[in-house]
Amino acid sequence: MTSIAAGDLAHFRSMLDHVSTQTREALLSMVREHEVAQGQVIAAEGSTVAEIGYVLEGALGMIKMLPDDRQHIIGLLIPTDLFGRVYDGPLTYRITALSHSRLVTFPLAEFQALLDQDPELERIFLVHLLDEMDAAREWLMMMNGLKVVERVASFLIILARRAGNGGEVALPLGRKDLAHYLGARPESLSRAFRTLERMQVIESLDAAARRYRICNPKRLVQASGQDLVLD
Repeated sequence: MTSIAAGDLAHFRSMLDHVSTQTREALLSMVREHEVAQGQVIAAEGSTVAEIGYVLEGALGMIKMLPDDRQHIIGLLIPTDLFGRVYDGPLTYRITALSHSRLVTFPLAEFQALLDQDPELERIFLVHLLDEMDAAREWLMMMNGLKVVERVASFLIILARRAGNGGEVALPLGRKDLAHYLGARPESLSRAFRTLERMQVIESLDAAARRYRICNPKRLVQASGQDLVLD
């Protein structure tokens, strides 16, 4: 466990603006940070988790084992996403780090007690459970894209909606790993990004940090070929 940088929990704190001061202080006092390596299993399929997690950095995959032992990603958890089960029993998928990631966790029993005490915190958590379901639905829609450029455009839409910062996104995975999880070759992925840049749909802001600006949201949605919206 390591110390948490001052700005890391800014988004999480902002979510708690409407809960009581007592609830907010109780939550922040129980937070613990973890660094996890790529490939590390955070929660096994069928397990009953003892913690609620929040992604600070990196990307986690919601992975389902198929009857023929193949692994199928059904969703992606990225910074500002909550994960864990309070109401509906064991996990029906595995949560694995797709890249080096940083998380914070809250003990489940204490978190449940706070949910019972503060209706606003319960509302916030229920909204994030719906977000987790949306993450699975969006991933499946994205992987339906026949062309790599469609999958990349869909992925950027998902990131932009989660970021909510005026159209700037940072890729949570490197190109090689992202290509693997999008079912593409690295060179095909690079061509897809170049295509979107030539179309003036996106602009590279910082190659090292993998940051992009979405210049034309409408054309990005069109390029995705999916029933996605970018608000």
